[in-house]
Parts: sequence; structure tokens; C-alpha cells
Amino acid sequence: MATFLLLGSGEFEPWSTEVERTALAGAVGDGSVVILPTASASEGDTVFDRWAAMGLEHYAEAEVPAEVLAVKTRDDAMRPDMAERAERASMIYFSGGKPSRLADVLRDSMLFAAIRRAIDRGAVYAGCSAGAMVASRERDADGRGGTSWLFGLGLIPHVSFGVHWDRAARIPGAQWWLTSRIPEDSWFVGIDERTAILGDGSTWTVHGVRGVTIRHAGQLSRAETGEAFATG
Repeated sequence: MATFLLLGSGEFEPWSTEVERTALAGAVGDGSVVILPTASASEGDTVFDRWAAMGLEHYAEAEVPAEVLAVKTRDDAMRPDMAERAERASMIYFSGGKPSRLADVLRDSMLFAAIRRAIDRGAVYAGCSAGAMVASRERDADGRGGTSWLFGLGLIPHVSFGVHWDRAARIPGAQWWLTSRIPEDSWFVGIDERTAILGDGSTWTVHGVRGVTIRHAGQLSRAETGEAFATG
């Protein structure tokens, strides 16, 4: 069974340790986490290295073995050694940055194929912010889905994910604009900051500080920390 851990913000902070332990407890792999700050690579090595160091420190404090994969470009994502290392891990973790950049690096790469195989055999896909957004449904062949979701790689093929969702609520019109071109018959989940959802792509539990907003067939609902919800 596939397992996904998606965070609205706040990667590598103490609040997420408990839900990460829960996810790893049932994971299949070598027991390690591979950290990929790929979505931040366009901001330069200083930013990439800062996220990498934060991830290593976070997992060292949790006594979980972790390694950074320096995947910054599409060429890196086509390297067999990177793909092989990711496929062995119990959790593959993409931190935040630019979702479009992350999708462009991963799409149809050896690394992404290896990640799919790892998920299929029981590893956890974890993503924060951009890392969560690329798990979204792919854009439909007829163009439905809107330009906001061009970066979806289809790991969860029937859901689009928004992040920093409570912050978006403070910007007039932002939530409407971000969801206005998502087909009504698909699911949307907006994840608040410092909040995570853990599930198999259809059933989820909410963890962390706040909650999530769910939209389907024109109906809105909320699930708060400690609650469960379903997307199909």
C-alpha cells in the first residue's frame, strides 16, 4: 500500500517528528530517509545547502539515519546512482521551493521511476510545500486542470494539493484563483502551514498544528488535527 506524508509548510521542524515516526514505522526499505532539496536548487547552492543541513540535523536529533541526494538538475535526476539510492530508502523527502522547477527535474527521469517503484513496494513519499504540490494530479490531456497545476506528476492521480493554505486565505482572492480551474469532479486538499496529512492517497489523517480544507463537487469541508478524511 502506498504511503504519502504531505506538509503545508515547516519541514524539518520539531512539530513534524511524531508524524514522521508514525510514517516510518510502517515503511519498507533500509530504514533511512533520503532528503532532496531539489525544489530550492534554482535559488543557488547556499539555499540548497541550508535546507540539506536542516534536514540532516532534524533526523540526527530524531536518531533516524538520513542522507542528502544532491539532485539539482535534470542530468542529476538521470543518474543511476541517485535512482538506486532513492529506491533503497524507507522515506523519500522533497522539501520546499519552486514546484515547477521540481516537476521539470523529475518528470520522466530515472529518479522518478525509482521513486515510483519505492512507493509501490512500501516506501513513504514525503513532501513539504513544493514537494507536496508535485504529488498532485497531472493536467488533463484536454487542458483541464489549469496552469496552476502544470507541475502535478500524478503520484496521487485524482487530487490536487495546495499548501500554506491558511496564509493564502489572508490574500483576497488567492484561494479562489488557485482552485478556480481545477475540474469540479476532482478533489482538492489545501494544507495549512505546519500541518501534515498522512495516508494512502484515498484515506488520510491530519497531524500538526492546524487543519485542511477539502473541496469536491462544489462542496467544501474541513478536517482538523487528529481527524480523518477521505478523497474518494
